[in-house]
Amino acid sequence: MEIIQALIQNRQKYFWQGRKHEEDNNLLDAIESYLTYSAYLADKDKHIPHQWISWFYDKLGDTEKSLFHLEKFATGCTPPKAADIFKEIGDRYLSSNNIPKAIMNFEHAIEKNPNIGIRKKLDELKNGLL
Repeated sequence: MEIIQALIQNRQKYFWQGRKHEEDNNLLDAIESYLTYSAYLADKDKHIPHQWISWFYDKLGDTEKSLFHLEKFATGCTPPKAADIFKEIGDRYLSSNNIPKAIMNFEHAIEKNPNIGIRKKLDELKNGLL
């Protein structure tokens, strides 16, 4: 019982600590707090803070880390949601001309939802037409 209570208290502590850093626009500390918060979550929920972390890295102008954390978020989502996120990630890689990563993420999107509507774009990328 004490272990469960300690886990809950740590979740709360690091969540609210992250929120405070976010409010103070101290995004690097917010990232660290949310990473620690994630460690105290149930396995099925550990991916959730990575969406927030991705947003912070976007605000900090670090696209590579933003996309890394967005991928971590997508891996824990339901297949339809994950497909949308992988498609978004693929589009972002495509806009930065990182074709191999765009292709990989579009393939992940199709694995999660075969009807996502990006097969033509994926084929064109693979054939060097885009």
